[in-house]
Amino acid sequence: MKILDLLLKKQGLRQFFKFCVVGVANTVIDYSVYLFFTRWLGVYFLLANIAAILTAMTFSFFVNKYWTFQNKEKELKKQYLKFALVMALYFLLYNAIFFSLVKYFNVYDLLAKVVAIIIGLFWNFFASKHFAFKSKDKVYLDFPSV
Repeated sequence: MKILDLLLKKQGLRQFFKFCVVGVANTVIDYSVYLFFTRWLGVYFLLANIAAILTAMTFSFFVNKYWTFQNKEKELKKQYLKFALVMALYFLLYNAIFFSLVKYFNVYDLLAKVVAIIIGLFWNFFASKHFAFKSKDKVYLDFPSV
């Protein structure tokens, strides 16, 4: 556990760990909504997936803003739009992977969701940290001047 404690002292790794915890909660929400719509209501899998992602996205915004990144920005609407853009790009990536795995590779839909989530995790973390929740007073990337 000393290694984990040491790693969590680094802000970026601590944020990534929190982001992953939120991601687990998102996955539970995503799967619950997806299963409800597909297995109980018989909704087409892509439409059910849209509802699942939108529900998890709203939860994710608030928890990541206030807990993961401890972002204090007051412009909630603007920030939510930035987050929505990150999620829209994730949504396209995620569904392209999900659809391809199910339709063209005959992967079981629940397994295909796991694969798409894992691939999307890294995109979401970096785009959220460096774009959606980037504070005006913090510099996350330092590039040498040319």
